[in-house]
Amino acid sequence: MTEVFVHVPFSIRRGWRLLFALLLAVAIAVPVSGTAAPRAAAATSTLPCDLYASGGTPCEAAYSTTRAMFASYDGPLYQIQRASDGTTLNIGLESTGGVADSAPQVSFCSGTTCTITLLYDQTGNANNLPISPGTSCSGCSGGLAGPGANGADIGANAMALPVTVGGQPAYGVLVNDIGTGYRDDAVKNVPTGAQPEGMYMLTSSNLTSGLCCFDFGSAETNDSDDGDSTMNAIYWGTACWTGGCSGSGPWVGGDLENGMYFSAAGPNPSSIPSETGSFVSAWEKNNGTTNFTLKYGNGQSGGLTQAYSGALPNGYNPMKVQPSIELGTGGDNSPKGKGEFFEGAVTAGFPTDATENAVQAGIVAAGYTNNTTTFAPDTESVISLHAHANGKYVDAANSTTSLIADASSIGTNETFDMFLDENGTVNLRAHSDGDWVTAESDGSSPLIANRGAAGPWETFYLIHNSDGSVSFRAYNDQKIVTAENAGASALIANRTAIGPWEEFDLVYDTVPISLRAHADNDYVTAENAGASPLIANRTAIGGWETFNLIHNSDGSVSFLSQADSDYVTAENAGASALIANRTAIGPWEEFDLIANNDGSISFKSHANGKYVDAANSTTSLIADASSIGTPEEFDLIFD
Repeated sequence: MTEVFVHVPFSIRRGWRLLFALLLAVAIAVPVSGTAAPRAAAATSTLPCDLYASGGTPCEAAYSTTRAMFASYDGPLYQIQRASDGTTLNIGLESTGGVADSAPQVSFCSGTTCTITLLYDQTGNANNLPISPGTSCSGCSGGLAGPGANGADIGANAMALPVTVGGQPAYGVLVNDIGTGYRDDAVKNVPTGAQPEGMYMLTSSNLTSGLCCFDFGSAETNDSDDGDSTMNAIYWGTACWTGGCSGSGPWVGGDLENGMYFSAAGPNPSSIPSETGSFVSAWEKNNGTTNFTLKYGNGQSGGLTQAYSGALPNGYNPMKVQPSIELGTGGDNSPKGKGEFFEGAVTAGFPTDATENAVQAGIVAAGYTNNTTTFAPDTESVISLHAHANGKYVDAANSTTSLIADASSIGTNETFDMFLDENGTVNLRAHSDGDWVTAESDGSSPLIANRGAAGPWETFYLIHNSDGSVSFRAYNDQKIVTAENAGASALIANRTAIGPWEEFDLVYDTVPISLRAHADNDYVTAENAGASPLIANRTAIGGWETFNLIHNSDGSVSFLSQADSDYVTAENAGASALIANRTAIGPWEEFDLIANNDGSISFKSHANGKYVDAANSTTSLIADASSIGTPEEFDLIFD
């Protein structure tokens, strides 16, 4: 900031003093063209960082792809790069203190793809956020590698998240592809150590995940896990790190390193099962020693709800925050989180409730609308793996025994849930112990099913080979999984090329299952031995409550009722209740198996493209829902 000094003689007339005062105010309020440094806050401004400054807790880093964060800001919001020729373009504002001017972006990216490569800091600190270096930076080898060059992360698709702000088109930051992240590991003037710090971001519940970690805030300067309390960031998602959470989420939490905390104990309050909306403001503030506070609000209406305010978790007093700011990944660059980002700021000090309420009101007044981008959900299959190395099935006997291809037939130990993400990665959960398969020790040890949650070590790229088989490439070390020693030794991710030992046939299993509806916690039954529609009203599992889960060639599933050996159909093209009365499989008998973030599943009918609904214990199941809520959620019970 350039200071302006004006000498006014004492004897000057009062009218001239007023003119000089006016000129001084203008000089202070208008920044030099091309700079990003804001000037004094306008008294009537409703923009976030003006309000924070008025409250005595100034923004030390502020980012948005949609609008200015200061009334006086006239610099660039973000930089994009197009794939066709590598040229970059800064995207700015329609006017000082206004909304994004996205028209140049649309023209610039026509006929090619564009990536957001840099988010500009709107404060005077120049804490800009480039694409995260991941493990490519000096001293960063302790973190997790991104999918970019030398372990760096990748940038977001610049055109993938269109919205409207104040009636004008704009674009958000879509963190959807694995390893999308931004980071500055040498930020200036942000709180460090146990200094009080506040932050907020505008995100959405349209896209979240239960994996680590969609974060915004302070992190480690070496992109590595430096221990409890070394980061202080907002986490937004459904990962219940400590267990014991209530509802399906998503929730706002504090990622304080080695845990995303929704309270000092970990779980979210039972009174707040989820925090939803196409625009959601998420808030965290931490005084560094005795208190952290979490809030959320609807980005289009209303005020803030306090989700938690109280003591820090055990072992987190005092905080040891480092001068780094991240967006999209975890402190150690954990790359599996998903989310949307439109604006956010990190402040010095512990903001007052009044200040945060004013910022929330300003977000609502900004007029965010039309966040309608949809995303393909994760799908679930029940599979076994038949190794080409020796013609045997992969076995996961228990949580202490490595995976090995040594079984001649399929049983519980040879059965896995495979969760397929739209980005082409999969996670495998063993039926033998309910744990996730991990490439142990960052891929240097054999695969084993002993993890309670899926993170980078538990993530694999699914490779489809020309002979119809598949191979698995571990996300972390980028090596191919092999049935070592022609299948005589445990599976391990240590190969750089695919041969017979690295090839597996995916065997889609037909397994007996039952369904427990979340709406009433009762089991689904083929009522009256299948002669009546399906309904969720049983408290125990018997023959009428048991179905064979059948995988179809197009990736869908069908259900064969053990009550009458008929297939379940969405009768009358989905207009009537589900009933088990068909002898063959067609579109009405096909359903997509959707994996929800809380571990439940939902069914999307091929008959009409809608989700199966179990409203209550007196209403038959029917495919009539356009979105997934509690009535559309079921637990898949393997009998």
